[in-house]
Order: sequence, then structure tokens, then C-alpha cells
Amino acid sequence: MKTLLLTASIALLSFTSTQSVAHNITPAIVSADSSADSSLCVAIAKDKPLLILKRLKQARLNKHQAKKVLRCNGMTASEFAYKHNAYKAIARLNLAEEKERYAHNSK
Repeated sequence: MKTLLLTASIALLSFTSTQSVAHNITPAIVSADSSADSSLCVAIAKDKPLLILKRLKQARLNKHQAKKVLRCNGMTASEFAYKHNAYKAIARLNLAEEKERYAHNSK
């Protein structure tokens, strides 16, 4: 009886622990190449403002230039940041869309 109870407990524990591990797995964000633009896109996706500034310096871009010319996975920097919910990056690079700024200021 004790063996049956112990076996059932182990099975239940292993089932619940594998489920919790599976839910905590997040996809890793890696750059396709070692270019400064790619590493800047990774920094935006990871939402790391200090890393973003470092990568901007490496790419020899300022914030305004990054907004205009940077493409990440075929999207503008703003679209890419919104897709990855990178709100610190949006604030740091001033990527908020003009419509959103207007709506926020008019309230």
C-alpha cells in the first residue's frame, strides 16, 4: 500500500513539475549576424535602455537616425519595439507614434 501511494505521489510530482517548467520557457532573442544594427535590434527586443545606448554608439547612430533608418525583421524600430512590448526602449528612443503623442497630450 505504501509503495502504491509513494509511486502515485512521485508520478503526480513529476507531472506538475514538467508542466511548470514548460510554461516558464521563453524564446531566446539572438541576432542573425554580428552587425551593430542587429545587436541594436536585440537590445530593443530585450528592452534594455543602457544596452540600447551602447549599441547606438557602436552603430554610430543617434536616436533620430535610428528611428528613421533602422530596420528590425523588416519593421521600423518603432513597430519592432511595440511588437516586443519594449516600453523602456520606446521611451528611451522616443519611438512613440505621433498619433499616440497627440492623443496623450490632448487628454
